Amino acid sequence: MYISNLEIKNYRTFKEFSIKLKPLTLIIGENNIGKSNLLDSIGLIFGQDISFFKRRVLEVSDFNYDVLVNFKKQVLDFSIPIDKIEFPEISIEATLSDWNDDQEAVISDWFSNVTFTEATLRYVFAPSSKFDRLDELKQQRKFIEDYKKEHTSEVFDALLETAKLDLINFPISKYHYNIFGGSSDTLANTYHLNQLKFELLDALRDACSELVASHNSKLLFRILNSKEENEYQDLKGQLVGLQKAINENKSLQEIKQGISTQLDKISLKTDDTSNLVDLIFTLPDVSDLLKKISLIYGDNPIKIERNGTGRNNLLFISLVLSYIEDVTRAQSAYFRVVGLEEPESHLHPNLQDHLAHNIESLIKVTGQKEFRKDIQLLITSHSTHITTKIDFENTVVLYETDNGIVSHYILDGFGDTALGKKQIKYLNKYLDAVNANLFYSRKIILVEGISEKLLVPIFFKIITNHSTEKSSCCVINVNGLAFSYFLEIIKNGFFQKCLVLTDSDTDTKTKDRADSLATKYASVQQIKVGITQQTTFEKDLISFNQTGEGRAILLKVIKDVRPNSGKAYCENLGTKAIVIDEYFALVEEYKSEFAYSLMLHLEEDSKGFTVPTYISDGIKFLA
Repeated sequence: MYISNLEIKNYRTFKEFSIKLKPLTLIIGENNIGKSNLLDSIGLIFGQDISFFKRRVLEVSDFNYDVLVNFKKQVLDFSIPIDKIEFPEISIEATLSDWNDDQEAVISDWFSNVTFTEATLRYVFAPSSKFDRLDELKQQRKFIEDYKKEHTSEVFDALLETAKLDLINFPISKYHYNIFGGSSDTLANTYHLNQLKFELLDALRDACSELVASHNSKLLFRILNSKEENEYQDLKGQLVGLQKAINENKSLQEIKQGISTQLDKISLKTDDTSNLVDLIFTLPDVSDLLKKISLIYGDNPIKIERNGTGRNNLLFISLVLSYIEDVTRAQSAYFRVVGLEEPESHLHPNLQDHLAHNIESLIKVTGQKEFRKDIQLLITSHSTHITTKIDFENTVVLYETDNGIVSHYILDGFGDTALGKKQIKYLNKYLDAVNANLFYSRKIILVEGISEKLLVPIFFKIITNHSTEKSSCCVINVNGLAFSYFLEIIKNGFFQKCLVLTDSDTDTKTKDRADSLATKYASVQQIKVGITQQTTFEKDLISFNQTGEGRAILLKVIKDVRPNSGKAYCENLGTKAIVIDEYFALVEEYKSEFAYSLMLHLEEDSKGFTVPTYISDGIKFLA
């Protein structure tokens, strides 16, 4: 069984959001896009820990900000009748699919379609049925009227909009939550709901403290304590002989005698009680024994506290997964959703690669290809190493549009045709740890080679006066002419602005390639194809800087790249304008060196250098 679809309404960053999920799903995207919020929303339904029980009673800050503002604006707008104002509600709906017979016994009351192939659970945080909504709104508007009378309407009108909104109280204390099952408003049976659990390894996990069973809430203790107590009975048996050893220990006998002697001195003579004292060993409960256990690791084991954070992070992940995999433990659940945030924490790239390569095997049936039905694994990550090692079929990216946050599976839309398979094969090969950065960016620039890769970020700063990083813009080198493979991702649903910078190649066999590319994607408003006026990128740079300060920069560059012939060229040129073909002939076999030298000069001083029109227009398109 697994959560096949999740719908979130009005919860934190999500206003109206829907996402399809798989038994293994890697969720990626830029910071603050909502990856953690997505996992937390699942916990509102499936979380059984005390922390999640508390989280189910939400706070005002858990409501989508825009929804709250809209509600308050309606209250302030006296032209809107109060019976037309709706109090916002938060709802999380999870659709369950593909269960086995044992799981069906748990979820059968929650069927939600006529074919009985789906079941739904829905968390709703809404005003109580006893809450008088109309009276609340009357009170709110009366407060605004009284405020205007006390401070005058002019003072009220002069307030900032945020200050006006702050005058409206949101009655969070009148809200409560329910969890419904099925397509009706029937409360989900608590006993059955408790058979479905959610385990979250959050990004701020304290791996070190969780690996010591010192407290009931610690992960290692919960794992050790998940077994039946009688399985640890032999440990208590080992302690029975301790009382005899205590009685025979010479030092302890001396301590007892000393206490008795002092007690004789201060006791009353009429006291009939004996002044003899003894030391007794209280046999600990099993749980007390377990709290003295901690993990060690390695051929030369050391305390957990002395481990590096990366090693402890791997230990922590392994500990949780072993707990989940052990279906023989006490109170084993019928189904668990595991949320793993940023597994790359504190791991170097090789370890990230290794973890990502093997993560699928953690939830697959041993020796088989299919996924287990009792575990679903949802991973969030910012690591391009993790991103490129997990099958793109299971990778979904969250990104923001004008209509809110949306999701897109990387391979959606490619189809099962020969062309589609070819495109997927290419992406699996070339979407490496560098190029996968496009899924963490809001703007994308695709370039043909290393020269453009070096120089375009400089040009971007010249045009916009800030860096590509500040604009959440990545520059991807497609190493040749494979633009369409990347552009298909944009066309199929990853609707981020994308600029293609390509050579016209007017004097080559591929002279129609650039125009054909522009025509093919002309209808996709997120894509702009910029084409050189001259044959190549380098020739365009030269043509726009044949005179003036740009010319001076190019002459410095040619002396760096071709010390002898470059110097001779400059001397022969004198004060004349640069001739495009003559200059290009000197750098044609040294394009990388030319780009690198020009980059260094422009970083030092770019005043007077003219960026070619096809590049400047494209960068303005992205802005």
